[in-house]
Amino acid sequence: MTTTSEQRTLASRITEGKIPVPEALHYAMSLADALRKLHDAGKSHGAVSPSSIVLTATGLDLIPSLGPPATVTPYTAPEVLQGQPADARSDIFAFGALVFEMLTGRRAFEGAGQVELKLALCNSAPPSSGSPAVDRLVASCVAKAPAARWQRMQKIIMELKLLTVAARRADAAPPARGVSDTALRSEIQQLEDRFSARLGAYEKNIAAMQESAGEAVQQLREQLTGLKAHLAELEARPVQAPIDVEALTEQIHGRVQQTVEAVTQHLQTTLQESVAAANQEHSAQVQQAFGSVTQELAAHVKETVDEANRQHAAHVQETVAASQQQLGSSQEAVTDVLHRIGAAEVNMEEIRKHFATLQANVAGDLHDFETSLKTQAVAIDSARTAMAQTDDLVERVVEALELMQSSMIDQHEAASIN
Repeated sequence: MTTTSEQRTLASRITEGKIPVPEALHYAMSLADALRKLHDAGKSHGAVSPSSIVLTATGLDLIPSLGPPATVTPYTAPEVLQGQPADARSDIFAFGALVFEMLTGRRAFEGAGQVELKLALCNSAPPSSGSPAVDRLVASCVAKAPAARWQRMQKIIMELKLLTVAARRADAAPPARGVSDTALRSEIQQLEDRFSARLGAYEKNIAAMQESAGEAVQQLREQLTGLKAHLAELEARPVQAPIDVEALTEQIHGRVQQTVEAVTQHLQTTLQESVAAANQEHSAQVQQAFGSVTQELAAHVKETVDEANRQHAAHVQETVAASQQQLGSSQEAVTDVLHRIGAAEVNMEEIRKHFATLQANVAGDLHDFETSLKTQAVAIDSARTAMAQTDDLVERVVEALELMQSSMIDQHEAASIN
């Protein structure tokens, strides 16, 4: 809807002076009904102000919003000033400020400039209207935290109907009433008090259940975080990745076999070289002895050969002993490696068992977490359903009270005329 020069807005009506209470309550009820329809459709206005409300013969029309206002208004919710998007709760804040202004002729939040107005919206409370019922309704709409406000326009509509009934009763009260009228008023007041107390109890129960659900979710999240950290610690020690023990054993046996073969080949090569060198040296000595001495030195040559043979045998024995010692060291190394492999297998088996247990615990915790969430969700849904049913019942009772009082007023007027 777009405004024209013939359309009269609530802003222009406010400039004409204080709005009478019945007229102000009629406008408030029409605006509340328009916002309820908008919110029930999953939408929000986001820029409710007197200039966005067009007065009609039967009530008012709410002009669709073209986006958030460029400047701060006395009806802007604190969370919108902090950069959050406007939602239904922001509309409820603006509604409370408008109701206060219509009923009192003063603005709920004022400031000489944009900065002072922002400070008032974020930190100040509206002044007293002179009516505890009006102050309660306005305070429940303009709470600074969105979660602390009334969350549904239906609740506000019921409060407005109670205000309307009280206003009509005050305006139409005769100079003197009978005992039966006084008793009826007392019963109506008691009904109002009981329903208000019951609504307050439901709201407290809903808040407590939401807080309990939030604490349970936080505790489970902390437990899952601890389990994830513990899993990461287990995965980091002492093996970074799963080990294929059989492949590692085959690899180690292969390397040991290669080492043994290399050592044996080296020993054989060394032995052959030593024998060849000894034989070559022996032949050279024999040839030199035969070339330089006479036959008389044959015995000496034989002794020299025997000595060379003994030295050669000793050298061979020493070489074989050294080779055997090296082979024994290699076998000890292989035994040590096999022992370590066995220990690693045991450690891996323990880690696997622990990991399986941990997985089972995590699965159980997740199942408990899901069960707890489902239970909390069912409880919250039940409480919301009960609250909605109670709201509907209270709304019908208020309508019945309103009808009863109108009938009583009409009867009294008819009696006065007669």
